[in-house]
Amino acid sequence: MQFALGLKMKNWINLSFVNHLKVLITVGSILFPFQPLYSQQDFRCAVRLTFDSDSTGSVANYVLSLQLKNTKGRNVKGASILYKDSQGQVIGNTFLDCLNKSEGIKPGSYGNCMVVLQRVDGEFLETFGTEKWTDIVNTQLNYLNEIQYCDLLGFSY
Repeated sequence: MQFALGLKMKNWINLSFVNHLKVLITVGSILFPFQPLYSQQDFRCAVRLTFDSDSTGSVANYVLSLQLKNTKGRNVKGASILYKDSQGQVIGNTFLDCLNKSEGIKPGSYGNCMVVLQRVDGEFLETFGTEKWTDIVNTQLNYLNEIQYCDLLGFSY
């Protein structure tokens, strides 16, 4: 008889513990919803060479661009990033302009953010000549083509 009473008591304690645990988990998930800490994620980004002209002549622009999805509740106008090589080593940092349209990237939308990292203008062409200007442009392109990933640090609204 005493054994059966002890067994019932043990089952009641186990059931009570399980019920309390369920309540604790439910209340905890309501009060502290699961949100993983912001893990830094590297996004693919790249530099492209664009040509233009101004009052000094030909201009080579090295444009860093990144395609972003706006997961925030308001329009994103810019993004702060670290840019990295293929091994994940930081090469530099910059601020990208996301104002393809005047309002920026709307919530839930994708958009292109970019910045001119460097510019080789016509004054170099006049000073050094065409061959040296071309060497400078290609050398800088090789260096900036090391950029493979961008680490998003934050947004500007």
